[in-house]
Amino acid sequence: MKLRPKVYTAALALTGIIALGPVAFNTVVDAYDHNRTFDLGLDKQEISVKAHYPLYKMIEYPRIKASTVVLGDSRARALQDRYWQELGRNDVYNFAYGGATVYEIYDTFDYLRNNVELETLIVSLPLRSMDARFKGGMNRVPEAISIANNPFAYYTNWFVAKTGWTLLKDRYPSVFTSLNDISLWPVQSANAAEFGGRDMLSVEALLDPALCDECVLTTPNGTLVLPAIHRHGGLGFGHWARYWPEITIDRDLPQLFAKQVGTNGAADWRRFKQSDDLWEKVEEIARWSTENDVELIFLIPPTIAEMQRRISDFGLSTANHKFRERLSELAMVVDFDFDAPFTRELNNFTDAYHFGSDPARKIVGELVLLTSSNSEHKAEAIGRRKGLACPVSSNDVKNSHSEGTLTLLEGSSCRIWRRKNG
Repeated sequence: MKLRPKVYTAALALTGIIALGPVAFNTVVDAYDHNRTFDLGLDKQEISVKAHYPLYKMIEYPRIKASTVVLGDSRARALQDRYWQELGRNDVYNFAYGGATVYEIYDTFDYLRNNVELETLIVSLPLRSMDARFKGGMNRVPEAISIANNPFAYYTNWFVAKTGWTLLKDRYPSVFTSLNDISLWPVQSANAAEFGGRDMLSVEALLDPALCDECVLTTPNGTLVLPAIHRHGGLGFGHWARYWPEITIDRDLPQLFAKQVGTNGAADWRRFKQSDDLWEKVEEIARWSTENDVELIFLIPPTIAEMQRRISDFGLSTANHKFRERLSELAMVVDFDFDAPFTRELNNFTDAYHFGSDPARKIVGELVLLTSSNSEHKAEAIGRRKGLACPVSSNDVKNSHSEGTLTLLEGSSCRIWRRKNG
């Protein structure tokens, strides 16, 4: 009986050690650089960021508090901080997330307006993100803020520990391979499917194109032929028609590009519906920017010409144009997503949606010309120009059209939509 208190003490100590294990692990590995005390040479920029984009950036940004911020999805994320720094702009922070929804963009904006003095806000906003069902309405930002602002939540978080474990496995693969070869159990484990029936799915759920977002289809040899059951449907551009000619391009695409144009393009537009709720959030961003003297720029990132054609395939050409008209009522729109030499050149893209690093540098250069008053920064940006030039001066304008208060200026593979009274 005299040993019982010792047993209890030992049990409590063991329980405490087990409970504190994740805390100690997260403190040392620090997958999201919360304390940055130990440098283990881990690839956090690649692994941690992709595991939870918002969490990494919510922890990183307070140390920087740049006055110019870029918001958006993976296309906006491609406009990396270092591309701005190469042009002398050290006041820019890329707050974009891979796969970001408008819900996440808005909540990040809400965080920014309450925590920093902004001067310029660049919001990448492709039309397809304006459907509330896009990415299932995902929003990782509230969770990221709650973990980033609460050390206890961070250091006791199993997801943070799991990411840290992945970092260690990436850094020391041979050690983990050796550990996997060691077994202390006489019976080996086996992977088996879970026994149990599936819940019944509704017809609506079964028809959801998102179920096939990651489908891998065999791409037939030969020219890609796109369905055109809705071609020319809904056109009514009037004087704007010459800026939206039918995209007639007939060529073989690489397998990945062809799959995205065919399968993902259909998933994007087959049931597309613009959300009034998301539009209200965009309007609030614009209203706050105007009231607080923050320069707001909407960016429409480029996709390859064949992907653009999918919009008209599903009868959304007019909606595509009207989207730009509505955005221009709120702020200047810098538009790269139209049929032009830049979007026809496949070498500019890594897939049908995403542009490469060299085009990203060029786009950053054009944004510097639109947002900077520093002559040295502008001179550096002009030096990047090749095949892509926004109409930032009268010499850059190749075409223009005005209707009411709306003016369109077209440069080389770049358009600016703006209101005369804006």
